[in-house]
Amino acid sequence: MLENTYGIAKRFGFVAGVIDRLQPDRVLDIGCGTGTNLTKPLAERFPCTTFVGMDSDPASVDFANREDCPANARFHLDGELSDPGYFDLVIASEVIEHVEDPDAFLAFLRERLTPGGMLLLTLPNGLGPFELASLAETLMHLTGIYAVLRWIKRRLRGQAIATTAADTLAISPHINFFSLRSIRSAIAFAGFEIVESRPRTLLCGFGFDQLLTSSRMIKWNTEVADRVPMSFASAWMFLLKPAAPASAEAYHRGAYAQLRRFLNEKRWHLR
Repeated sequence: MLENTYGIAKRFGFVAGVIDRLQPDRVLDIGCGTGTNLTKPLAERFPCTTFVGMDSDPASVDFANREDCPANARFHLDGELSDPGYFDLVIASEVIEHVEDPDAFLAFLRERLTPGGMLLLTLPNGLGPFELASLAETLMHLTGIYAVLRWIKRRLRGQAIATTAADTLAISPHINFFSLRSIRSAIAFAGFEIVESRPRTLLCGFGFDQLLTSSRMIKWNTEVADRVPMSFASAWMFLLKPAAPASAEAYHRGAYAQLRRFLNEKRWHLR
């Protein structure tokens, strides 16, 4: 798997390392999208493990089942799997920032685990470089500046501004923007304990994707994230185990998150 500014190869390595250690029989990847960047490559690497992908987007699930689906993987729409306590490992990668109620979402994931099962959670830093770049991009879209820049670049170079291929066919903008403190609090409130945490990448998103183009720069970008404070990174990865619920705060979508949600939904014509 080729690395990019978003650290997809680093994420795959982190998840694969967890599976190597845990040797789970059944893995659930919730919010799997098309399965292209995680579920299917994992199924190919671990043929003795059963992988189940779940997503809310029918087009993504249909694509996942139709296109090069490994024999030990299958994909379902949300709600088609209701049995709790079935999976030895649950993966929720880049999902919690999209859900309406993160606390209920984490509780749902906890119920899906077998005794001794673990949760692997990845998400963007809501105050990190990626989300700040995304805010700038959204404002440029809403003000018309982005369209002007695309026109200028086409005129000068005969090409559009580069974009990053998505692993879902759905339009689902971020509505939650976690700080390191708030995600740790949500994890504790849901009755999980952090076993392992790691930053994923330092710089990614609008502008950074166009600047960090060489393999050497991309490698530096993922490696340097491990050397700076986690709060500086663009994205995080957590391995969690169930524990007694702690006296922590439930997630609250503050004024900044509400404004970001409003702007994102305006950009994608969802309001």
